[in-house]
Parts: sequence; C-alpha cells; structure tokens
Amino acid sequence: MRSCAKLNNRVPSLLFNRLTQFLLDSGCAGLAFFLAFQLRFDGAVPLRYRSIMLVWLVGLVVLRPLCIWMLGAYASIWRYFNLRDMFSLSLAAALPSTALLFARLTLAKNFQLMAIPISIVLIDLGLFLLLSATLRALRRAGFESWRVTSAQRHRALLLGTGDTLASGVRQVSLQRDIELVGLLSPDKHLHGRRIAGFPVIELGEALPDVLVSSGVDIVFIAEAKLDCIAEIVQATTQFGAEVRLLPSAANIMRGDVRVSAQLNPEHVLNERNGSLEKPHSAVVSGFERKDVLITGAGGSIGSEISRQVSRLGVNKAILLDRDENSIFELQNQLAEIGSPSQIVPMVGDIRDRHQMQHIFERYRPEVVLHAAAFKHVGIMEQNPCEAVLNNVMGTRYLAELAIEFEAKRFLMISTDKAVKPTSVMGATKRVAELLVRSLAASGHGCGPQIACVRFGNVVGSRGSVVPIFLRQIAAGGPVTITHEEMTRYFMTIPEAVQLVMQASTLASNGTIYTLDLGDPLRITHLAHKLIEMSGLRPEKDIKIKFVGARPGEKLHEQLWYEDSQVTPTDFARVLALQGQPVPSIEGELRELEQLAFARQDDSVLQLLRDMPIDFRVESPSAMIA
Repeated sequence: MRSCAKLNNRVPSLLFNRLTQFLLDSGCAGLAFFLAFQLRFDGAVPLRYRSIMLVWLVGLVVLRPLCIWMLGAYASIWRYFNLRDMFSLSLAAALPSTALLFARLTLAKNFQLMAIPISIVLIDLGLFLLLSATLRALRRAGFESWRVTSAQRHRALLLGTGDTLASGVRQVSLQRDIELVGLLSPDKHLHGRRIAGFPVIELGEALPDVLVSSGVDIVFIAEAKLDCIAEIVQATTQFGAEVRLLPSAANIMRGDVRVSAQLNPEHVLNERNGSLEKPHSAVVSGFERKDVLITGAGGSIGSEISRQVSRLGVNKAILLDRDENSIFELQNQLAEIGSPSQIVPMVGDIRDRHQMQHIFERYRPEVVLHAAAFKHVGIMEQNPCEAVLNNVMGTRYLAELAIEFEAKRFLMISTDKAVKPTSVMGATKRVAELLVRSLAASGHGCGPQIACVRFGNVVGSRGSVVPIFLRQIAAGGPVTITHEEMTRYFMTIPEAVQLVMQASTLASNGTIYTLDLGDPLRITHLAHKLIEMSGLRPEKDIKIKFVGARPGEKLHEQLWYEDSQVTPTDFARVLALQGQPVPSIEGELRELEQLAFARQDDSVLQLLRDMPIDFRVESPSAMIA
C-alpha cells in the first residue's frame, strides 16, 4: 500500500487523463486477446489461427476502448472506482465481444477470418475485465493510500446499524486523517461479523476497554435515531474521545440531525422511566363508551391526554381550551390518526362559569380530566391574581359542576410544586388540591370519584427546561442554569399521561395520587447529557452558565409531605397519599377570589401566606444553605 502511495505521488496527473486511459485500455484489450489464445492452446497457437489472432487483436485494440468511450464509461473518475463503475465498464466491454460472438456463430462457415473458437471470446472478455479493473483499483488504492500516509491520523470507531455502517465506512475511508479501527452496533446479529473488513464490536461494558486499548480519538455516529446514543456519548466523553454525527443521506433528508428540532431529549430518561405499555384493561373499561371532558386540551399534557383518550373508544372527547389554534391543530392530529371517537372541539375559559355550565348541560360529561392551569412559575410570580382566578376559581367551577351534573369521575392534574410551595403557582395548586378534597368530603361518598394527581416536570412540554436547553445548544450556548445543585423530577409526556389515566380509574374520595418518578435528576447533569447527545463537549464546545435562582424557584422539589402515608395502588407506579387532614379554607377561599377579581396582587399574596398551605418564600441564601 505504501508503494501505491509513492507511485500515486510521483506519477503526474497527465497520466490519468482520458487519452491515457484510452491507451491503457487499448493495451489491456490487446494483451487480454493475446493471452486468451495462449491459454486456449497452452502457448502453442496453431498456424491457421495466428493470422486470425493478429487481425482481431488489432481490431479489438481500437474497438474495445472505443465502445467504452461511446457508452460514457470514461466519465467515471478512476480514483473513486466502485461497483457501479465496474458494471458500466463490463457492459461497454461486452459489446465488441457480443458482436464477435455473433459473427463467429453466423459467418464462420463462409469467412475463415471469423472462425475464432468461442472459448477464446469468453476468455478474452474475462481477462480484459480483470486487467482493466485492476488498473482502476490500483489507481484508487494509490489515491487512498496517499491520503492516508500524508496526514496525521485519528483513530475512530463508527456506531450505527448494518446499512448505515456500510455507507459510513465509505465516507470515513475518504478522510485522509481518519483511521477506522472498528464498528459498533446494537444489532446482535452483527456482533463478531465484519463489514468492509472491519470488525463489529458489541456495545456494552466492553466499550470502555475498546476505547482505551485501541486509543480511540473519535466516535462517529452514523445513525441519528439509535436509542443508545446517550450512553455511548457519555462513555466516550468520559474517556476523552470526541463524538461526531456522521449522518446518512436519509438522515439529512429526514432532518434527524438537526439539534434544534430532531434530537430526542427523552433519550436522557431511557434508564429512568419504563417504556410505554398498552392501556391497562381497567383503563379501557373505565373510558370505553364514555363522554370525556378534557380541559387544557391544547397544552402539552392536555393534548397527550386527548390522544390517549381518543384511542380508548370513548363516545365523545370534548376538547376544551381557550387557544383556538391549539384546538385546531389537535383536532387535525386526531383526524389524521383516525380516532374512532367523536371529537368535540370547544374554545372557552374555565373561569367563565356560565360557559362551563352550558358545556355540562349540553354534553353531560361522565369523566372530567382537568389539565388546564397556569404553570409557568416566573410568570405567575408577576400575575398572582390571574393564577388564583385560573388555578383556584376555575378548578372550583369545574369540580362543583361535575358534582352538580353527576359526573362519575373528576381528576385534577397537580404538581410537585404544591408541596411546601415557594411560588404563587405552587401555592394556587395547593389551594386547588385542598378545595377538591374538601368538595369530595362534603359529598359523603355520594358524588363523583374526585382525585388529584401530582407529578414533576415533563420532558418536552411547553416552557420545560429541556426545549430551552436545546435552543441554547443549537445557538452555540451558553446553557443557562439557575443553580448548580438544583434537582427536579422528570418524566416523558406519554408515560406521565398513561399513569394519570390509570389513577383516574381508582376509587377515590378526594385522594391525592403521586407517580413513581424515580430519583430526582440534577439539572446540571441533564444539561451535560443534552450537550453530549448533540455531539458536543460541555464547557469546551458549549459553556454552562449559572445565573442564580429566580423568584419562586426551589432548589429541590418533593412529592409529598413528611407526615403523609404513602400506600401502593392497583397500579405499580401510582401511589396514594393518605393521612393529612383537610383544613377548612372556605372563608379564605371566598376572600381570595374576591381579592383576585379586584386585582389586589399584594393582598392576594399576603392571604396565600396566611392560609394553611405552608406557603413560604425561599430566599436564594436559604436555597444554597
């Protein structure tokens, strides 16, 4: 290979122009025809065939390369010679052989010049293809060897599936500064096999050993949608190697390699959350042929609830949101997936009791899934009255109407920020929880089954930290984090909704449920993993900047109070919280709503602090301590 490289470097480019290629093929044609006669007659060509050999040798020296030129095979570049070029060469070379064979079969009796043995025609074609292909292969080998030996090389691994590995090997082989040492694939059928001469290595615990023993500098990812990317990136960066995306043409056309749009942040939680399962039979029976009202249906959680509910064979799915665009898009999505349920889009505001009463009177929903809420902590700190009117008063209207119109079940989506709240949003959700529990207790078990479900952050929801981080990464950084030690509970949207649906079927009388979210995740760790999943290096390619806690934020969230009794339910990842008495808040609640209507922000804040909901302001110094 080194000799090929030296030859390629010394031979002038003039040698590889089309005229030279024509002459080289002419030489191959003459040599192949001569050798065909020698092989056919063991080196002793009879006298009667010598004149035939000489005449056709001269003819083929011209005809063979002329046919190749006429069919455009010389348009291919020899240093990039491949199987497709070989096919074109074979087709062009076969044309004069076919003509010669036809002449032999039809004219040999009348013309002695045509009496060429058929075996010689076939041997000649095979020898010419061998010689001409060898010339082209040597040119390519010399070119690639020259690229290799003339640059400082980086040792690399290639990650992908069968097809992407094959195409990726071809791409990497053209890079003069890359030395490919092996291939990685999650496909067990490929383990121990070879693709283009390179071994396919099994993913798993052996990867760190391979990175160290082979001195790997770079890991190329040739498939943008592998589920194991996050783990590979993390292991690779820990050992000081770089990770780079090597997208296929299909990846580029699908847009899979655009960090801002296609990087799947749910891969961060692969080992933390279980996969989405088929709906439990209790969930199917609890929703089948029911009329279901979903509030906040246009939001991240509400739209996923709508999608899952519509697949359960409900009679009507009443989608309520005050954003007409969200409802319009959701309705189109459900139509595209062929939902068997009747979809009823409703534009309205849960704070409008008259409109809510009209909806209940007209549709008589049997199940109410209440996901509408103001959720952005920082925005609600500046708008406490709006938070009360929407999160508290709107919830009261819906719960009271569910009781009045004899709905079978009412479920409110709550948040971990309602536990020992430090924000207006969390405080209003805590008041809503107590309100719902109080209404359930007042019914003495005769009304609908009323419950709340608490969970933490959902990956990919509107306003979630994950899309914000992805936008910052796509813009080149920095990624901004409020505090180095801050943690949050995370779930994927489909999985959180599936567990909410399970909780909605449980027998409840004001019960608060929480979901098994695993351990909280450090926001700094999340940012690192998202940067690594983007093929970049934290603090080198993308800086991380700590900007300080914002008003209302907590350093750590919790899912229940210390004196709560956590008990299992019929569903493994849905937990019931018992033991906390419901304080009487009816007087404060009426005053709170009156102050909110009057837009008395300071008075609303003071009353929230005075109510028995453990609302406190957590200062930055207290957070750090």
